Amino acid sequence: MRRIGFYFTEILAGGFVYCLIELLFRGYTHESMFVLGGVCFLSIGMIRRGLQGAPAAEKMLLSGMMITVLEFFCGLLVNVYLGLAVWDYSTMPLNLMGQVCMTYSAMWCLLAVPAMGVDMLFCHAWNWGNMEQKKISETSFQTVDSVV
Repeated sequence: MRRIGFYFTEILAGGFVYCLIELLFRGYTHESMFVLGGVCFLSIGMIRRGLQGAPAAEKMLLSGMMITVLEFFCGLLVNVYLGLAVWDYSTMPLNLMGQVCMTYSAMWCLLAVPAMGVDMLFCHAWNWGNMEQKKISETSFQTVDSVV
């Protein structure tokens, strides 16, 4: 039950921050971005916890790729299937169906660094600090289960 509370808190925090970033840089956001931002933040945390000991660049790249994949499928659902037109990257260079582009993929890699730091703080705040010192060979989901 505690793990569910932790994940729920990460999703809420990630959704809130993602929408705040959009409001600051675009001037508007959409409720679907709250869900996407939360799932992205949770994914970044799972990557960070699951790849402890891996180089930071590897975690950054994998996080950026994960966010790009999540953004692509969210875009297909929200923009293409539901026709809500929340975003359109079709004018950006190296875009895929107007849903993702290399410019934002690179930005997600960079934003993964502070997100990993916040995830580390979340783990410590939930008294999962010992998770940071364990040598982990399992997936992050199994690791969180063993800590709780």
